[in-house]
Amino acid sequence: MKNTFLLLGSFCLMLFTLYSFKMRNNSKVKGIEILLKKRVPSATDKATYKVINEKQEWNPSETAIIICDMWNQHWCKGATLRVGELAPQINKVITAGREKGMLIVHAPSDCMDYYKDYPGRKLMLQYKNTNVENRINNDKLASEKDAVWPIYQEDGGCNETPLCKQGRAWEKEIGDIKINDKDVISDSGIEMAGLFKANGIKNVILMGVHTNMCVIGRSFGLRNMVRLGMNVVLMRDMTDAMYDARQWPNVNHFAGVNLMIEYIEKYVTPTIASTDIIGQKQFRFNNDKRPLASYTHPLELNDNFSLVNNFTP
Repeated sequence: MKNTFLLLGSFCLMLFTLYSFKMRNNSKVKGIEILLKKRVPSATDKATYKVINEKQEWNPSETAIIICDMWNQHWCKGATLRVGELAPQINKVITAGREKGMLIVHAPSDCMDYYKDYPGRKLMLQYKNTNVENRINNDKLASEKDAVWPIYQEDGGCNETPLCKQGRAWEKEIGDIKINDKDVISDSGIEMAGLFKANGIKNVILMGVHTNMCVIGRSFGLRNMVRLGMNVVLMRDMTDAMYDARQWPNVNHFAGVNLMIEYIEKYVTPTIASTDIIGQKQFRFNNDKRPLASYTHPLELNDNFSLVNNFTP
């Protein structure tokens, strides 16, 4: 009898989630202004890039936020500490996004068994869109042809001394990021493609870790969202990278993150800042001590500078 009530409760909660989707899509919501940033080759010097800012108005009910691999623990101690610092900020963003009517997708890869009884996980099993299976892959985009990868990561990118032992250390998403009954849980680009098509999702915001690995390369990552035709962006102040400052190009860890973000802005997708969603200044890690940069003409920057967080490399 107890199991029957539990199953009934779970079924009712799943129906509530489906109803919430319909209400979210049918509700009249106010559009939000998003400022996209990308880098394009300069017309006068092909070796340099101009920063281009573009304003778009997004319908929140047509927008999804994907939280990539914000695990409760990483095999690298430094990565775990930075995730712990970033998680409360991500929770602020998704809370605001949810209140505006955005769909929140929790994507802690390799952890789906932990969430097997969650309504948001059960719901996603209904949306496996096999029609897009042949479009999702691990390859680079055509736009990345001949592009130079900006940081060394073949050693895993851990910045600890001694280096941490690699291996699976995660079980679930970090607890500082709250899962709401209206949210969904998946680590499958095929499932997300089906969900997005069924619910009229056109805009996708990727956040989480790590920009040079999972955020760009997962089946639901930036490249594959481009392949699926999504209007996809990276939230540049809600991410980190696996980069060891002792490796090439031998810059500060956070400068290495910025180099990766600049690569994405040039060859993959535009970026946005959390400011567009929560109306607060951009997030900055406590250990990022680099001085603020200032420019006389921010649309004419070359590759030696960054406006990613308005910090110098």
